[in-house]
Amino acid sequence: APGTRGAEADKSGAASSPGAEPRYRLVTDPSEAPALVERIRAAGSVAVEAFTSFPDPHRAPLVGLALAVEPGEAFYLSFGHTPPGELALDFDAQGVANLPAPTSPSTAAPGAGKASAQAASPSADPSGAVGDPGNPPELRALWAALADPEVRKVGADLKATFVTLARAGRRLEGLAFDTGVASYVLDPGRRHHDLAALAHDLLALAPMAWTDVVGSGQKRISFAEVEQETAARYAGERVDLALRLEERFRPRLVDEGLAPLFDDLEMPLLPVLARMEMHGVRIDPEFFRGMSHTLEHDLELIRDDIYKLAGTEFNLNSTQQLREILFEKQGLPVVKRTKTGPSTDSSVLEELAAQGAEIPLRMLEYRELEKLRSTYVDALPQLVNPRTGRIHTRFNQTVAATGRLSSSDPNLQNIPIRTELGRSIRRGFVPEPGFVFFGADYSQIELRVLAHFSGDEAFVTAFTQGIDVHRQTASVIFDVPLEDVTDEQRARAKTINFATLYGQGAFSLARQLGIPRDEAQAFIDEYFERFAGVRAFLDEQVRLARERGYVETLLGRRRYVPELRAKNWNIRQFGERVAQNTPIQGTAADLIKKAMLDVDAALTRAGSGARMLLQVHDELLLEVPEGEEEAVARIVTERMESAIELSVPLVVEGGFGRSWYETKG
Repeated sequence: APGTRGAEADKSGAASSPGAEPRYRLVTDPSEAPALVERIRAAGSVAVEAFTSFPDPHRAPLVGLALAVEPGEAFYLSFGHTPPGELALDFDAQGVANLPAPTSPSTAAPGAGKASAQAASPSADPSGAVGDPGNPPELRALWAALADPEVRKVGADLKATFVTLARAGRRLEGLAFDTGVASYVLDPGRRHHDLAALAHDLLALAPMAWTDVVGSGQKRISFAEVEQETAARYAGERVDLALRLEERFRPRLVDEGLAPLFDDLEMPLLPVLARMEMHGVRIDPEFFRGMSHTLEHDLELIRDDIYKLAGTEFNLNSTQQLREILFEKQGLPVVKRTKTGPSTDSSVLEELAAQGAEIPLRMLEYRELEKLRSTYVDALPQLVNPRTGRIHTRFNQTVAATGRLSSSDPNLQNIPIRTELGRSIRRGFVPEPGFVFFGADYSQIELRVLAHFSGDEAFVTAFTQGIDVHRQTASVIFDVPLEDVTDEQRARAKTINFATLYGQGAFSLARQLGIPRDEAQAFIDEYFERFAGVRAFLDEQVRLARERGYVETLLGRRRYVPELRAKNWNIRQFGERVAQNTPIQGTAADLIKKAMLDVDAALTRAGSGARMLLQVHDELLLEVPEGEEEAVARIVTERMESAIELSVPLVVEGGFGRSWYETKG
């Protein structure tokens, strides 16, 4: 660490509270580290957070490390601060630090298997680190403590710290308590789980904001340029608050019976997600360039057709101009209005297209292609990390209220799969040379969970006997023998099954099936009469939610449903749908998370070079070394199918391919 002195940072941080002033100490002398390590070892726990020059752990270099052993005191080890205007790091045009290229696409991925551990294992040399000038031996004991799984790690964003340290050649193990994850487990419906929001709401404190430290707009600077005492105050406050929040959250997790979900599922998943993020996924730039040209050509043809139909050229992306064309020049009926005028959203265009209007139909096609082009085909190649040559999405544990993981920067879970064109985007995702992709996903997982919860005889029979559940549903509601069910009846039954899952009413079902509303209502009534177990289960969830305020998944994940107490009928109806769907969708989310833990552990035990890359709802995508296909397929399938025991069998369908698309056969 640069410098030879220790100094106390300004004590005027917002985390101060009545009583003792917090002490946030700047450490620039490596000789101070051993005494700190002794305290960490004695406590058996430490709050930790790594800080980078800008907020992207996958690209930005390490600047400093904050540590706290007890509330009210913290230490900030400064590694990479430079005077403002004299930034020593070499940045390219995108603001990405020019770091040495890795010799493996899975650099800095501890515990991910033999193929990923060779070139850049953080455990190879515990004394070396990027952004750690001189690698003083006084810090070796600190790195060892951080890598010791017996020392509990607490923090506000442990996954980002894990990634940052791994990229710097350091290991972080023993991840025990993440404040955001704890808040999410306690109240998944809460809007914000970040440290500032939690400190404000639970501790009545207003910590320093990131923009307070680095500025905003054109005056924004790199965190590496922030004056060291200011950085120490900001960083120290964060780890201090993490300890204080753990003191608040831990008793609640125990009292509310949520500690097993937190300790055995959510926290162990955090390093698995971190390694998946670091692995990233490779794409074929040539494929995306070609697809972009094709889409642009198709968009031009659609634009020309719309101009001919409208009798004039106009801006297809302008709501106002489209309104004029549809409702003034074409004289089409106004379906619904917004505050600014007639709506032109997708539901309106679909209804007008169903009435035979050509421009709305072509506009729907235009919007679909334009979204594919701008959101994925043109955008994804721009997000390739120049250091690794791969895209590194972020997996978020604290966003979806159902318990599902989400993906961002970029969102790789939202690539369209309902149309062939949308699915074809997956052709551009390709494995490293010498590897193949293996995709594995659960078959009809939410319906299987519904069968388990409801115990409905027809549903359970279908799954235990391997009968097509949609065909079985059609046989029951249309009162025909199983072998006489038509494809149309099966398709309708499938739509009704999923409408039931998501609590859709007659209006939504009528739109999906293209039938009158009263006929759709008749289908729903018949469905619940024939599947009485399903009706009873759904009604019971609403009753429980009204009685105790929440519903639960099979693993005890809670979701509170305050909407049931609302005066507004529409809000109460929404609350009923949440109460009915959450145990099903939430259990499916818990199931894939448990499967990820089991698959990761099994692959590590087997010494496999396979690595999990993506999780998309009920699907896992792995990159598998050639020659390991059979062994990996067996491990993944067995672990996924045995992740949680239900009263009906879990079935996993998997496939190999030279692209993500090909894994679906």
